[in-house]
Amino acid sequence: MSGHNIIEVPEFLDQSKSSARMTNTDIYRALRHRICFLDYQPGRRLNERELAAEFGVSRTPMRTVLQRLEYDGLIVSQHGTGTKVTSTDLSSIRDIYVVRMRLVDAMAESEALPITSQTLRDFNELEESCRALLHQGNKRQFADIIIRQHGILHGLSRSAPLRNFSDILFFRSAQFWFQLLERIDFAQQVGDLLNEFRMIRTALELRDVRLVATIHKAHLAIVLSRLNAMDSDKG
Repeated sequence: MSGHNIIEVPEFLDQSKSSARMTNTDIYRALRHRICFLDYQPGRRLNERELAAEFGVSRTPMRTVLQRLEYDGLIVSQHGTGTKVTSTDLSSIRDIYVVRMRLVDAMAESEALPITSQTLRDFNELEESCRALLHQGNKRQFADIIIRQHGILHGLSRSAPLRNFSDILFFRSAQFWFQLLERIDFAQQVGDLLNEFRMIRTALELRDVRLVATIHKAHLAIVLSRLNAMDSDKG
């Protein structure tokens, strides 16, 4: 298959490495990235046997991975039609963003992990990558930066249930948001993200997780407002 690798491919996605070292979680993340980056388009059928052969595992662990993706809402299995990548409409995504904003509030109130110097270095590197997009115009790289930002921010909470639920909703919205990149003002999106990065960097330097959450929630509200505007224009 072609087009599976993404920018700055994590080790678990590098299939030049031995497939025998890939765990169920590695395979799950690899397939989740393919779905969110539209390497697997909505409506595409996924064949359990073919995927098991590709990743060098038996069908039993592959079935477990697919069940997890179905629980996340990224695929759906129906008797007689097989397993397909799900599609999401604008109304559903708006609802997801509302819930994500509530989760940010909950994570702000939960016990936080310490903000370390490594956290700051990772975030500064991410901000530089985002700034480079102003000249590159690479939509795939933009989506990858948002995924990496999510990994940093949602990792600040000690609450595993909150992190897990946040992860599921993030990737449900990421799949749809990547589809919209062809229809929205890319420079504006990069500018919005850079503004968020600047403010979050300051909050991280202050070691203030609640402030980080407040800033991120405001950015989600901006995205939601743009989605509402798109829905109004369509009407």
